[in-house]
Amino acid sequence: MSPDDPYILMPGDAFTKIEGSALSQGALVLRHAPADDMYVVDTVETAEGMRFRTTVSREYTALRAGDAHRAAQWIRVTSSDAHALHAVMSKRPNASIEFEDFKEMVPKVSDPGNKLGILVTYNSELASELQDVGAGEFAGWAVRRSGVHPLRIAVEPATTGLTQLSGKWPIEQLANNSVMVVGCGSIGGAAVQALAAYGVGNVELVDPDRFLWHNILRHILGKESVGRFKVSALKDHLATHWPQQSVVAHRLDAVADAHYMRPILDRVDLVLCAADGIAPRRVASHLARRARKPAVLACVLDNGAIGEIIRLRPSPRYGCLLCLRQHLADRGVMDAEADQELDYGTGQVHRPMTAVPPDLNYVGTLAAKVAVATLLESLHGDHTQQLPGEHAIFGLRPAGDLAAPFDLNHVGDVRWSSLPEPRASCPTCSPG
Repeated sequence: MSPDDPYILMPGDAFTKIEGSALSQGALVLRHAPADDMYVVDTVETAEGMRFRTTVSREYTALRAGDAHRAAQWIRVTSSDAHALHAVMSKRPNASIEFEDFKEMVPKVSDPGNKLGILVTYNSELASELQDVGAGEFAGWAVRRSGVHPLRIAVEPATTGLTQLSGKWPIEQLANNSVMVVGCGSIGGAAVQALAAYGVGNVELVDPDRFLWHNILRHILGKESVGRFKVSALKDHLATHWPQQSVVAHRLDAVADAHYMRPILDRVDLVLCAADGIAPRRVASHLARRARKPAVLACVLDNGAIGEIIRLRPSPRYGCLLCLRQHLADRGVMDAEADQELDYGTGQVHRPMTAVPPDLNYVGTLAAKVAVATLLESLHGDHTQQLPGEHAIFGLRPAGDLAAPFDLNHVGDVRWSSLPEPRASCPTCSPG
């Protein structure tokens, strides 16, 4: 099989039509998209002289392109020889079989004359051992008098998306969990998308800002969202790419509207805060602790040199964000969050954000992983999701000039540590 050979794609509706046909063979009409050199099954003969167009979802834009004019043939075969041969030949570049030899295996194949014939064979009772070595129910063939060689064919599966991971990843459990994401900027947007991809079924988005031109470089949203509120644009983005997820958008400021966030906290399992600035992170830490919900805080520090993720759990063993920062201050460590209070943007007044887009995406994705691991371990007893600590520092472009625990010297280094116990005087952790 050559990578230059055309590809055959079969929509699920075409599969259903062939599977349900009483014919042993029939005609096909293929839609050809020259730019990608692919053939899409457009029309299927299901009864003698009766041909029906296949239904292709409008979401599959590329499969609806091109002209439907290429005649082809489908044949139901009972012997597994042809499909076993297809699996073997597909692994050998430019492998082919003489036309007459192929006709002995598939007697109903049409003679292509001096042209190229395209054939699809179908075997609904293929042995499992053949499927294990790569043979499929459908096989594609380029038929010439000079020889027959295999073509790649892809059949739309009965289910697509996260349901394909059923039994391999706990999507059923995570589908019932909910996360409130505070801050829907570059890190928050990446985290939201990762939560959806992990299968978290319910997300509550909190952010008061609009998506503007300077956000385009680093955000998962694009130019189509400029001017919109981030939470609304993200909700629409998720509805398109992860429709199984329930998303609620809240145009709230984590500090000024903190009292409106308390009812949201009552119905979520975890808080993920990716907001810029010290104040929103402190509010998220405080509200989560008071609601007895775990929280994950994610940010970049020192102008994007290092990333930080803090997991806060409502346990007497661990303090809150304020406890951690005070613990570090008592050890003489710099205030790592000081520069977070400076706005960033494109003008001379603003401090530019220096972290590059993939680094921010990395931080957001890792924050989502920490959140999901916390849900799976604490709510579902999955101890394979245990984390090595509560406080992670990782190198993005570290200079090695910071005090411990921020003194990383290598890109990609990840340092996990625990959190201090709650301080008696802490306004968040104290019983009052």
